Amino acid sequence: MKKIVLALLLVTMSVALFGCNKNDNQVSDGNTSQEVAEFTDDSLTILTNVWNAFAEEEKFPAMGGDYANMVDGAPGAFDVTNTTDLEAMLYVPANVAGDIDEAATLLHGMNLNTFTGAALHLTDAAKAESFTTALKENILGTQWMCGFPDTLVIYTINGEYVVYAFGNVDAINSFKAKIAEVYPEHAVLVAEENLAG
Repeated sequence: MKKIVLALLLVTMSVALFGCNKNDNQVSDGNTSQEVAEFTDDSLTILTNVWNAFAEEEKFPAMGGDYANMVDGAPGAFDVTNTTDLEAMLYVPANVAGDIDEAATLLHGMNLNTFTGAALHLTDAAKAESFTTALKENILGTQWMCGFPDTLVIYTINGEYVVYAFGNVDAINSFKAKIAEVYPEHAVLVAEENLAG
């Protein structure tokens, strides 16, 4: 009788321990299981993390936000309900502006053609390809004043964010390096274009 009770107790403990160890964020490859971190960053956090990864000598006079709420020296949140400013400042075409629900910017404080960067959250990750195509075409079709930016890069991060920047080669190369450093598992380069002609 004692052996039966002991066996039942061991089975019960094994089942309980197995159940407590189960995690919805685990991926099994058949032999091992690996924890998958949930992505929780928002647009402002993404740009802030990338900007903070810049070395001091790589940084430039920066500002962020929108016309109504500018932040000095750091990225800032952007009001996406103002589609006029969204198109004027960030080159997001009006016909896809409704596909985003939050945004942040990082801008060169003296010349936007030297560096303009933004992170945008898509309302539906399935629209990433059509959104990035429309964004790229709008930026490529822009008639620039005060000189041409050299390069445009567009990333998706975690499939639900579109992060892009255009400007001079050095600033864009630093931006690319920092995105790869900060988001190595989540960032996918979907476009890189020469804007200088």
